[in-house]
Order: sequence, then C-alpha cells, then structure tokens
Amino acid sequence: MSTYIHKTQKRLRIRSEYILRHPQEVAELIEQLQQVDAIQSVTHKRFAGSVAIVFDDQQMDADTLLETVESHGWLRSENHAAFVENAVKSGSKTLVKGVAMMALKRAAGPVLSRALSFA
Repeated sequence: MSTYIHKTQKRLRIRSEYILRHPQEVAELIEQLQQVDAIQSVTHKRFAGSVAIVFDDQQMDADTLLETVESHGWLRSENHAAFVENAVKSGSKTLVKGVAMMALKRAAGPVLSRALSFA
C-alpha cells in the first residue's frame, strides 16, 4: 500500500500501511490529537488504514498537522508488500521454467529415444 495524503484547508486525510498495521499506536496519537482545541474531529477507519482529521484552519494549518503525524511514523512505508510481490514473481518464474522444461522433455523425449534406437 502506498501512502496517500489529501490536504484541504480544513481537513487532512492520510491512508498508509503504518496506520493499517499499527492501530494501537495510531489510536494513542488520535487520543492526544482530540485534546487539541484546533482539532474538531478525527475519524479512524482501522481496516482501511485511514485517518481523517478536521481542524480549525484559523488555529492550525494542514502542514503543521502533517508534520505531527509524520513525526509519529504515520507516513512510513514498510516493505512487506514488496517482499511478497518479489517472492511471487520469483516463484512464478521458477514455475514457468519448470513447466517449460517438462513440456520440452515430453516433446523432445520420444524424438530423442527414436533417434537413439535407430543408431
């Protein structure tokens, strides 16, 4: 999952792998953010890995809020997906090579055995 950030004048929405995989740490920061007067509401969609924060733009701006969540790791990307993707690619290549070799042996096998028996 790639990190997604959407900023408007009064709202910040972040979707990231960190938010998805670390719900307890995210919940702890959300509790702290809800104590800030400038924060009007926080919506955490745990299974989507998403948090939307509505704030008063007279007291806080989106960049300041973004720096805060970034300092808590919300924008960090983890390499689990890349690891799985690479493993699938590698396994697929091995499987395709194996199937191709079996097909070649089956196709060439009788021809080679006939050629050897005539010799």
